[in-house]
Amino acid sequence: MLFHVTTQHSWETCRGRMREGLDPHSQPPSEMYRWVEGNNNVKVLCAWEHPSAQRYYAIVEADEYDAVVELFNPRMRLMWVGDIDILPVDDIVSRRKDSGDWGQ
Repeated sequence: MLFHVTTQHSWETCRGRMREGLDPHSQPPSEMYRWVEGNNNVKVLCAWEHPSAQRYYAIVEADEYDAVVELFNPRMRLMWVGDIDILPVDDIVSRRKDSGDWGQ
């Protein structure tokens, strides 16, 4: 299954800003984007950052919704300190191609 993930945090809780200010609770830079590697249950297909809006977007693939929740769980990843939306989505381009209607 495919999922569209959006994360949102505020400037006040931005881990990058906290790291620059040497906040003791900030993560090292090497850990901040480790989530893009996915894990054994979730494959991150693509990911984008909108720095000035404090947002991340990703398309991930997993067999179970709960596996995606676990990857983005704030208790597991100190980076997530705001809202996280995980939406199941369909690949309608692939669906159209698979149906033989592409280019018709």
